[in-house]
Amino acid sequence: MKIITKRNLIITALTGIAISLLDSLILEKYFFEIKTYDIGKKTAQQTIKLLFLTDLHIKKFLDPSYKRLARKINEMDPDLILISGDVIDEDGIYAPAHQFFSMIRYSIPKVAIMGNHDHKNRVRIGTYQKLFDQNNCQLLLNESKAFSISGKRLMITGVDDFINGTPSFSKAIKHVEREENHLLLVHSPLQQETILKEMQQINSTRCEEKKLNIQYIFAGHNHGGQVCIFGFAPILPKMSGDYLKGWYNKHAPYLYLSRGFGTSTLPFRFGARSEVTVFYLGV
Repeated sequence: MKIITKRNLIITALTGIAISLLDSLILEKYFFEIKTYDIGKKTAQQTIKLLFLTDLHIKKFLDPSYKRLARKINEMDPDLILISGDVIDEDGIYAPAHQFFSMIRYSIPKVAIMGNHDHKNRVRIGTYQKLFDQNNCQLLLNESKAFSISGKRLMITGVDDFINGTPSFSKAIKHVEREENHLLLVHSPLQQETILKEMQQINSTRCEEKKLNIQYIFAGHNHGGQVCIFGFAPILPKMSGDYLKGWYNKHAPYLYLSRGFGTSTLPFRFGARSEVTVFYLGV
């Protein structure tokens, strides 16, 4: 029978701490997970490949994980990249963000909205507009834009962040009627609750062929808790609601909440690995 000594206990404890530090400081932050989902029409013979990014939180320097991400995006070659805010961290600057986007193939179309950290940092909205214009990315500030992909029409609506921005869903869909393929980008998942009520009110005043037909809502903000212990996140960002990660809503529009890519406040992740999401949308 092996005797457990104090020395063995100390070695075991230190080993556990070292493994946890390795996981939180390096593995979960730098080695991101790619999640894939088939969505849309199940019997469709054609799909649109969407790559969803959120909460990049680019800071003053571009660490190697972003360069790996850019290379991987180019390899996957999506039809459209969706970005739901917090591109630049609260203390971040323009140059590394431009460096990151310039590494992604220009020909891949992109669409983005603003997050709460985007509004809090010193980068002006005009500079964001310049950043996105230079990299084939459409910034949606309470707007909708139709994309034509492989002959199929895809409507994207983007609503501004409701923590530090000036959101207006009614403005965003003012000229939008019923679309066969319609997606909504918001930053915080909690924001969907106000939008769903507003959408219900709007549809109650429209005839059937003009009612909004949003199938999916994509959000970030919560980082999957960023630090998550056995499925429990002790601290969530402001205005997170009861959301953590993954799929929500029993019927359309279905909400998908990504764990996001970067970090904020704490420079590490634990139990909430960085995520990039690929959706194959049947159209």
